Amino acid sequence: MKTRFIYALAAIVVALSMASCEGGGSKDQVKNIQFKKMHLDGVNTLALATVGAAANNAPARMPAEDDVTYNIHKPAYSVSEDGTLVEITYTIDARGNNGELVDMVKAHMRLAIKNIFAVGDEWLWLYDCYYDYPDLDQLKEPYHSMIKEIIDKFYGNFLVRRKDGALFYWDGRDGRPWYNSRGVTFERQSDIYGVVECLQGEIYSNCWLSSPKMLYRLKDQGSSLAVTTMHEYTMYTTDIMPDTRGALGLHIWYHDRGNMTPGVLFPDGPKDNNIVGLNSTAVDSRLQNNENVTINIISVDNTIYAVYGRDDIGSFFYSIELSESPSPIAKAKELIAHTDDHLYIKVGDPVVSKQKTMSFMEYGFKYTFDPQAKKITRAALPNHYPSNINAYYDDIAYVMRDDEKAFFICDLAQNAAEEVQIDFSALYNDGTINRSAMRKFGDYNPSTQSFTTTAYTMTGKAVTVIVDVAGANKGKARVIKSGDSTAGTVISVMLRLN
Repeated sequence: MKTRFIYALAAIVVALSMASCEGGGSKDQVKNIQFKKMHLDGVNTLALATVGAAANNAPARMPAEDDVTYNIHKPAYSVSEDGTLVEITYTIDARGNNGELVDMVKAHMRLAIKNIFAVGDEWLWLYDCYYDYPDLDQLKEPYHSMIKEIIDKFYGNFLVRRKDGALFYWDGRDGRPWYNSRGVTFERQSDIYGVVECLQGEIYSNCWLSSPKMLYRLKDQGSSLAVTTMHEYTMYTTDIMPDTRGALGLHIWYHDRGNMTPGVLFPDGPKDNNIVGLNSTAVDSRLQNNENVTINIISVDNTIYAVYGRDDIGSFFYSIELSESPSPIAKAKELIAHTDDHLYIKVGDPVVSKQKTMSFMEYGFKYTFDPQAKKITRAALPNHYPSNINAYYDDIAYVMRDDEKAFFICDLAQNAAEEVQIDFSALYNDGTINRSAMRKFGDYNPSTQSFTTTAYTMTGKAVTVIVDVAGANKGKARVIKSGDSTAGTVISVMLRLN
């Protein structure tokens, strides 16, 4: 972890020294390289994968010293229903005084990506990208050195507009975060919740690279993204929580105070008056003006709620009334649910749930806040449910049964696990898989939303077997392949777009 943090800091310095242009070449032979479009027409599932022999297909970038992330940056592929991988292509604008080299860049350059995150329903975040050129080592000089120089000089992030695949370079100076407020980098989809959120098609992000730390808005202008900061320099925010009514719940730290204050941002209000504190006049009198009371805001299914807690009387969940006229108001209004006395839920992580409910684990029990049912349920963990909260992603854990013939879906909002039988028919019916040479499945992988393992064909060729936990292929075991080849495919990330 320490090595990765040191490398991240070094990367920040490099990125800031690059200026806003992308790439370059010796003697201006290629300049102003811009990835303009990611071709996503008809793509339902995206994957990051290495196909074939890793030595020939891994990104051909010179690894930096202590670059522990080098081997997990991979090209992007679409995944068809039968598991075939087809590489994603790009529209690239490149200019320079060497026409042949420019044409090579336009035709063959691609992105090698660490991760892909969905930002709302309108955007994708291509996280930590490098340039890559397939079969670089097969190029003769001087083209090998020219392409290699371009590759080694570039690192960056992109936002993708889903509806047309338009690409926008996303720099730290435009609000792109490096890590969340707790110093954690982004490994899985739920890691970005509360850090990068989408509200009414606009992206909001907490950028902890800037000084002072700021909350940014990125607004789609068609061919560009308009970037603005959302508050004054006297504060910074640790969590951003979306509400479909057009507001954002915030946890705010003021530079001249030592405590966190909940607040609500009205994005289109005047900058000097677009954030208001939470009005608590309607809450239980025991929760007012008491230094022992904690106040948090959470977002459940894109609606914000206030949580007041005191360890001797429990936790109180309130709806929040929002009003912008005649002046902005955010007021705790209706008591939605109350825990038993002395059950004090320490609301911290998570602060954002994309599900209909939000669950917490305290004192060996699970507690689920259901705003629609207006209640909090307490239950001992049912059979098969993991006891470690870190095993749950979006309040759901997936656990393979010991005999690997089924898996369990452990939803914290439910009191029993759903058992899903695995259908191996597509794997075994054609007789190409050697059933005795199939390895055990690994733990559920939140990046691919699946269980995966390695199997071997009757001719001894290694293939990747994947069992999806959701979508059209839920519970179906299938082989991931590239075109007509089933050799050596390794998937690190898979994201469903539909």
